[in-house]
Amino acid sequence: MLPLNKLHQAVSQAGGEGLFEKLEAVYEQVPDTECEKCAICCTVPQPAYIIEYLNMFRYVNANMPGQWPDLLERAIRYYFLELVDAGQRCPFLDSDNACRVYEARPFTCRMYGLSGNKVSSEDMRGNMQSLVEKYRREHGIELPGEIVDFELPQCQKVRIVNGKNKKPRELAPLLIADIGLLEQFFVPPPVLDSQYTFVPYVNHLVMGVVSEGARFRRARVMKEYLESGRSELLEGYVEKFSQSGI
Repeated sequence: MLPLNKLHQAVSQAGGEGLFEKLEAVYEQVPDTECEKCAICCTVPQPAYIIEYLNMFRYVNANMPGQWPDLLERAIRYYFLELVDAGQRCPFLDSDNACRVYEARPFTCRMYGLSGNKVSSEDMRGNMQSLVEKYRREHGIELPGEIVDFELPQCQKVRIVNGKNKKPRELAPLLIADIGLLEQFFVPPPVLDSQYTFVPYVNHLVMGVVSEGARFRRARVMKEYLESGRSELLEGYVEKFSQSGI
């Protein structure tokens, strides 16, 4: 992940290589859609590549730089509490269920509801069960059942209003491959194949802003929150890192 002090340089390099224009050309091939804005899909932030994260970073800096402290606070809270607070939603969602970075949302958000595949899978349930066992064994934490059992539903409310030539199911793997080619500017193919950099915007942000030592205490924050509904440690991190001066 890119540390904060390298973000602006990375944006400049990507811009010089024309990567943002190429990314936009990929996005333009996704069918235009509309929905009822229930924001259920925003319960779990969708993953994004580094190039998409840089595109979002550039978008916020250009259009709403004053919102960085609030976005960072929400991102920090989400990162530390997503496994213990069922009320957490994507930090980029506003009170009206509108995405504050809609123009720069990642490919996975643009394709949500179009691929026809169920978001939850045996693999995802298996990963969650592994987390349950890990936190129980290593930290004595019992993750809440409402979080463990949650499955993001397949959305039936997305409507295509301007279809392109190819069907979404056929289009998705082709466009993901195109974004993968752009991602190789930042990471070698083996890292790309491991999907190490394919994480939600919130993770990209937190990894770049919050210190490793603070992230190491994530389980302690979770335990404090489960015990009292609040974490003094987390409040300290929010105060410290949400004013990072992006």
